[in-house]
Amino acid sequence: MDIFEKKIREIFSFITEYGITNKPLDFSNPEAISEKDREEFLIQVHKGFRLGQEYIIKEILALQIESKEKKTEFTKARESKNKELQTVIQSNLNQIKHHIAILRHFADFIAWQLMGNHYYVARRYYSGKTERPDLLNTNLESVIKASDYLHKKDEKNFALITDLTSFIDIGDILLTDGKNLNIIEVKEGDVQKEVFSFIDQISDDNFKPENIDYKNKNDKFFKQTERTLNQIKKAQRLVSFLQNEKGKDPFSETEIVVRESTALQEKYYAHFMELIKESKDKGFAYGEIENVIFIGMYRGNRRAIGKALMEKILEETCEDKFPILDYISLIHLPLREPLFYKPFGEETFYDLMFGRLKIYLSVDINELIKLFNSKGIESKWLSTKKTHEQNEKRHHHYKVFTHNNKSIQIKIGEEEITLGDTFLIKLMLDNLTPTALANTYLETVKN
Repeated sequence: MDIFEKKIREIFSFITEYGITNKPLDFSNPEAISEKDREEFLIQVHKGFRLGQEYIIKEILALQIESKEKKTEFTKARESKNKELQTVIQSNLNQIKHHIAILRHFADFIAWQLMGNHYYVARRYYSGKTERPDLLNTNLESVIKASDYLHKKDEKNFALITDLTSFIDIGDILLTDGKNLNIIEVKEGDVQKEVFSFIDQISDDNFKPENIDYKNKNDKFFKQTERTLNQIKKAQRLVSFLQNEKGKDPFSETEIVVRESTALQEKYYAHFMELIKESKDKGFAYGEIENVIFIGMYRGNRRAIGKALMEKILEETCEDKFPILDYISLIHLPLREPLFYKPFGEETFYDLMFGRLKIYLSVDINELIKLFNSKGIESKWLSTKKTHEQNEKRHHHYKVFTHNNKSIQIKIGEEEITLGDTFLIKLMLDNLTPTALANTYLETVKN
């Protein structure tokens, strides 16, 4: 663990500090910063991203090789009915999985920076699938060569390899020159090159079907062509959406329109940080936000029983039993604001990532519904039947939030919305206050 943490600290330094270390700028006086200095700073930041990405690739590959070996050992232990050894190996596999998630989280941090930390942008890159590519079974070598070429072509370029992230499902590379984002598919193999050539041919304005050479074009070729065309269509939809802030979702037929709220995005960071400090002094801390969000923090020997202690507190506080979320789960969940955007400080990041600090949160949804209603947002639980009907209307990746087979409907003016799980992410992982969330819904619909 100590060795891995040392590596993580190096990656953090590359991604967050390399630019400002190698090209310091006086950001307190931005007018005095020349265009040349800005460009040099961008070059150094992107160089840090490249070094960090190289480190991430190296470490994920090593961990995935180790994981493969451990799975083979687990199979043998199961065949020999050695349950004690199975438990040890499974613990090792869980640790490897967590370490890979941490490494992908750094790649996500780079991605969110390239996307301006805009959730509505990041959301469109994500298909909803939770499984991520095994780098041992991808075209990684070709993608690395392509990224190296793009880096040499222009030192301002940074080519993010999308398979390293937890959520980018379009393209092999997300390329930026500091101004624009481009999606790049890497051609690999003779068949794929022929597929792209075929697509170019049929896309030509002067294309004639009778000119197609069907030699060496079997069912496998046309299925690969169809997959490639689907990828191109997704990329085109994404680009169109980002340019116009409306259009079809790349992974479904859903029409999407960006509606930004003007409401203040108030966070409860200050109270959160007070609790972190208190937990250092006492070994534990408890807090609540607007009688809706409940927080428990545990260190030392209290970590092992922290969740049970949290459950006991909630039993005495809330009428209903709602799920408890481990804050570090944001490392394992795709499409959330990265941990490193939080103002908690570098050492707290490491305490969380390596289990020295456990933070649990829960939301009393009944109290949240009461708060919404008090703010003029008509809110209620839907029946099981209505909840099922709402899910039937949605793309299978975008289900509504359910608790005890019931969902939540809010109504603002004439508009009715059945909530997905985004509201919980905003409250527990993005640290938005319940009042700010309510105001966000009010202002978004109003606009």
